[in-house]
Amino acid sequence: MPFVSSKLYLLFTPALAGPRPWRTLQAALRGGVDLVQWRCKEPDPAGYQRCREICGESGVPLIVNDDVMLAVRSRAHGAHVGQDDLPAEAARRLLDDQWLGVSTHDLEQIDAAANAGADYVGFGPCFPTATKGYTEGLPRATIEIAASRGRLPLFAIGGIDAANAGILFGLGVRRFAVSSALLQADDPEAAAARLRSRLD
Repeated sequence: MPFVSSKLYLLFTPALAGPRPWRTLQAALRGGVDLVQWRCKEPDPAGYQRCREICGESGVPLIVNDDVMLAVRSRAHGAHVGQDDLPAEAARRLLDDQWLGVSTHDLEQIDAAANAGADYVGFGPCFPTATKGYTEGLPRATIEIAASRGRLPLFAIGGIDAANAGILFGLGVRRFAVSSALLQADDPEAAAARLRSRLD
């Protein structure tokens, strides 16, 4: 299926969202999140189903991180793989017409993802991020080049929040992928709306 022109991508891990993860998810969706990734390392069938229901109610596509077969079995909108996960070529074959996203960290990996049939890439880290343990982000010149290449829709990722989103926009980035900026916000809806305003 054709990839949608989503702009604000929430990487959703319930355990990182405080005591009320589902309210946090719903608030983020109200604020402007238009693509969600289920990112849970341990199996959680009930949680995944709840996430699917909430995204479905809002008409927002759901991507499964790492577990390509879960995405296939559940007919999620797609799956996302990293450089150390199932190779993108193999994931592409399994997913058929479902979407494939690939995490990339340099320009060569973007080209490889495009050649493997990916529908979009995540590119980063753009800033230091505790979520993945990166202490520094990629050079701004590299981010600008990646954003301008245009081979695939590119979501900047890594330490993005309302305070630094303008820097990325100035480098040509038009899509953000975020986690803690929304999951740990006091007001996830307002935090999402602030980020979305940078993109709209």
